[in-house]
Amino acid sequence: MIEVIPFHGLLYNLDITGPLEGVTAPPYDVISPAQQEALYEKNPYNVVRLILGKEYESDSENDNRYTRSAKVFKDWTDQGILKKDEKTGFYLYSQEYEFEGDKFCRIGFFARVGVQDFSEGNICPHEFTLSKAKTDRTRLLNACHANFSPIFGLYSDPEEEIDSILNEVIKKKPLHTIDDGLVLHKLWRMDNAEKNQKISELIRDKKIYIADGHHRYETALAFAKKNEDTVADSSHVMMFLTNMDSGSMSIFPIHRVVKSPVPLDKEFFLKRLSEYFDVIPWTTEVNGAEIKTRLIEFGKGCITFCAYMGNGKTYTLIANDPKNILPLLDSDEPKDLQVLDVMQLHAIIFREILKIDTRKKENQEFVSYKVNPEEAMKMVDSGKYDIAFFVNPTKIKEVRRLAGMGIRLPQKATFFYPKLLSGLVINKFEK
Repeated sequence: MIEVIPFHGLLYNLDITGPLEGVTAPPYDVISPAQQEALYEKNPYNVVRLILGKEYESDSENDNRYTRSAKVFKDWTDQGILKKDEKTGFYLYSQEYEFEGDKFCRIGFFARVGVQDFSEGNICPHEFTLSKAKTDRTRLLNACHANFSPIFGLYSDPEEEIDSILNEVIKKKPLHTIDDGLVLHKLWRMDNAEKNQKISELIRDKKIYIADGHHRYETALAFAKKNEDTVADSSHVMMFLTNMDSGSMSIFPIHRVVKSPVPLDKEFFLKRLSEYFDVIPWTTEVNGAEIKTRLIEFGKGCITFCAYMGNGKTYTLIANDPKNILPLLDSDEPKDLQVLDVMQLHAIIFREILKIDTRKKENQEFVSYKVNPEEAMKMVDSGKYDIAFFVNPTKIKEVRRLAGMGIRLPQKATFFYPKLLSGLVINKFEK
């Protein structure tokens, strides 16, 4: 059973801060150092000061990005820069965008969700997490006792019973609108107690699949267990919930850029690849659009990658037989994972051929993750990395099937687009 309940959200007081677009930000984990600086300059009240504060050489145990976030958060709430909503409610959030030439509108709502162990089978992760990111988010949660960014959760509602309630709300004038040039974001307050109760009842017996925010969920769960007797209301976490059956789910692939732990013998590497894949050299110019076209074309019926090795040298890799991965899987890795492109990449090419086990913390330095293929190629051309691997996106049906079975995908297997803005609503633990 899932507990999804309304809450008193903390909202920016625009009379003090100015327009909402100046104080919101992307999720912390996609903010580059340059973008962090730009957000700092954009508005003195930008939420980046809470979710990803600056670090300094003089930082200490008592003065660091986390303690500064806590001080800023307290100051903003004390000064009325962040104001507690008078009524409890859900907050409907829509994102209108274009993807591959088609227009979409994803709608969902912010809510508090009762945390529970994954073993109960009601809240399902779909990716493995990295310990460094969890340590970072744990320190922020310990310091601030609030959720500044929502966890992105999916539920299945093919009859669109919940959507029918949400669709009534979006006919009204939104509380806020932000147009960032790529996505039109809109926010509504949902304070109709009867309809909110109906939503809570409809979703109660469903599963929630975590699309994005695994680190934050695991951090929230650990925090709740540790502080259940000392921090009131820590047993809930803020989530954005949306219907995975609505047809508005867009998943981008996350490509991999690799630095070999030892000097790379390219001829030997290509020879090893040929044991598992048909290795087809490109004879045409390489660019992001052509990579995408080839992946789609060859990936319709088989597992396919593209490998870029610098100076225009590119290869299409087509798996000889997906079952070749089976002898390489550990005993605790389900055979069902063989259908995933990213698993074939990690198990065969990374672990077996390049000897990079990305499940180990010490090996994270050898792999970088990029959504933009052009950026990935530049990293190889710079000489700092040896190979860029390009993959097709993981299908939503596979995410649901595997996560529902309790099977986790390799980290960075999906990039759900568009990302959710941070700062629209904040969940502060009640006293």
